[in-house]
Amino acid sequence: MKMDKLEKLIYSVKYLPQILYFGSAGLLILVIFFELFALFIPLLLFFFYMTYLAIKNYKSENESGARDPIEKLIYSSKYLAPLLYFGSVTLIGYDFYCNVFKKTEFLNEYTETPLYILFFYMTYLGLKNLKKDK
Repeated sequence: MKMDKLEKLIYSVKYLPQILYFGSAGLLILVIFFELFALFIPLLLFFFYMTYLAIKNYKSENESGARDPIEKLIYSSKYLAPLLYFGSVTLIGYDFYCNVFKKTEFLNEYTETPLYILFFYMTYLGLKNLKKDK
């Protein structure tokens, strides 16, 4: 794979890609929070470039069938994957029950969103492993 000069520079320092990616994401949040919209467009473009580099390099590393570190962590423990999946399903189901039948709020939006992300990620991992078994 051919890398351009800027990409080589970014990947020449050990933790620079992660620092630039998460740093730009954090700065975008601060720009929105403090309403400094003059910096928004350049930071957004830089964030998109770092996202592009991450996706490009993630695909090239995972074409060999290697697992990502989060997936390795989840599958390192015997019961962690089912616990995360069925735990998130149970909490989402109980939240739905509370919203529809009890007319109360069980989970607030700050815990509900990561829970949905966890549920969809665990569903993705399960479908990926199911596809791999066939």
